[in-house]
Amino acid sequence: MKSTNTVITILAFMFSIVGCSDFLEDDIQYFNEEFVTESGLKSRGIIDDIYTDYSFNYFDDFSAEYLTDNGVLNSQETGLVTSQWTATNNPFQYVWQRSYNNIRKVYQYIELVHNKDLDYLSDPDDAILNENVKKRYFGEAYFLKAWAQWELLKIFGGPSESGEMLGFPIVNGILENEEYAELTRGTYDECVNLIMADLDVAINNLPLVYAGNGADGYGVSETGRGSGLAAYALKAKVALMAASPAFNPTNNLEKWELAATYAHDLIVKNGGLINLQAYNYSRENNPDHIWRMRNSRQNNSLENRLYPPTLYGQGEVNPSQNFVNAFPDANGYPIDNALSTYNQTTPYASRDSRFYRFVFYNGDQCFTSASCTEYNPIEIYQGGLDNFGGFIPNEGTRTGYYLKKFLNNLNFDPSALNPTTNLPKVYVQLGLTDMYLSYAEALNEAFGQPDMIPAGFTFSAKDALAKVRLRAGISSDPYLNEVAANSNDFRDLVKNERRIELSFSGERFHDLRRWKDIENTEDIKGVKIVKNANDTFTYEDILVEVRNLETKNYYLPLPYTELLLNDNLEQNQGW
Repeated sequence: MKSTNTVITILAFMFSIVGCSDFLEDDIQYFNEEFVTESGLKSRGIIDDIYTDYSFNYFDDFSAEYLTDNGVLNSQETGLVTSQWTATNNPFQYVWQRSYNNIRKVYQYIELVHNKDLDYLSDPDDAILNENVKKRYFGEAYFLKAWAQWELLKIFGGPSESGEMLGFPIVNGILENEEYAELTRGTYDECVNLIMADLDVAINNLPLVYAGNGADGYGVSETGRGSGLAAYALKAKVALMAASPAFNPTNNLEKWELAATYAHDLIVKNGGLINLQAYNYSRENNPDHIWRMRNSRQNNSLENRLYPPTLYGQGEVNPSQNFVNAFPDANGYPIDNALSTYNQTTPYASRDSRFYRFVFYNGDQCFTSASCTEYNPIEIYQGGLDNFGGFIPNEGTRTGYYLKKFLNNLNFDPSALNPTTNLPKVYVQLGLTDMYLSYAEALNEAFGQPDMIPAGFTFSAKDALAKVRLRAGISSDPYLNEVAANSNDFRDLVKNERRIELSFSGERFHDLRRWKDIENTEDIKGVKIVKNANDTFTYEDILVEVRNLETKNYYLPLPYTELLLNDNLEQNQGW
């Protein structure tokens, strides 16, 4: 930074000593550098500003899901899922600029605040709190830098025309425009190593979790900030991507073992292979939510946009029949398995409990209550009120389903004017379920024996996957026992469990890419339901949208505008 009066844009957050629970919700203000650095409270806004980019990103996640075979938007055809996708027209271009903006903010904080040892509070009696907060913000800075770099690597990592596996241009410090325009992409492994090193700095400066009253600067009121546990989890995600077929073309088993090790480290740090909590996206203290972003308790945007029409929602996100078919029966068998209890004449009976928690279906009328009478039965049959145009003109589902997964229980009158819920929204960026699934996948790929506990590990791949399925109510799991005898079958089950558990969180598209399965994305199917005179129903599969993703989508294009600005950047193959 050459000028001490350079104007920078930050979120200036006026924190109290006892709590910072609203640190994601303040207004943008503009201050010059001198004003920012005269107050420790204001200066920390440089870091706090970054969190806003990663909070409440549900609708970005849904848009990524529309690129897969899991669902569609109800109002229009999904764009950019064919060969029309180009380097100048694709849905992930924004990640480049956002990530580098946030990396720059991190370096601004380190240079302008941390390296000047600027106190957080001026009272000398707060010396211990001051030191803890300074250390914590330094760790947060490195965690957020690692997260921005992870997004760059996840979206833009790939082979150049020469075949060399590349990552992103590595930035060291605050660069002038002309310096930035001369950068080249680091190798994929260099970028992975940089992220891991930054996360080690974060781990050394952050509490493992936030707990207590906050007198030490590490209280529960800081939930939502980067933590040591979140840094361990991010290491596991980065390593899993690096080990995957798209980025590990020689299938180096050491990379799979390293990914398993990092996931194992996280699980052990978290108390071992413990049972998962019930699904609850309004519970702010859910220990399964490793990095969870808290939002306004008066925000009902999810309810308004996701509830079916008779619950006064727009029914915006429509899960596919493909996705519904992925749910096993109540005993854990795939619905096409000879031992399954699935009956195509009553397709919603005796299914995995996650189906009832994640999807609104014809006849559905509850979230979790025993009586299952929380609202009137959903009518998605032809002529029904929740079918397209039935209750609200030009509103309804294109697939025969609505998304329920992230919604709070119906604790308000949906017919009231502007119905709201006072329950909080918890947006989860890193979760324990993901870690169990990552461990199961990586350990199976590394050793090929799902039921074995290799040296240096304390549980098997099967053990981890069993915990995921146990929460779904599958306590006796003969199907898992069967597939655990074969690495390939176990791999298929892990992929299906990831599809279900991480659905509509933006993960599937990138899973399909890293597995090199993207070209096998199925056309979107829905269901046409007809109500018979005897009140039974008939079900007919229908084609909703065509998917035509290509092998070049294993790797996504660098933004064309960046290539124009910097001719040292090499584009990924196929673009």
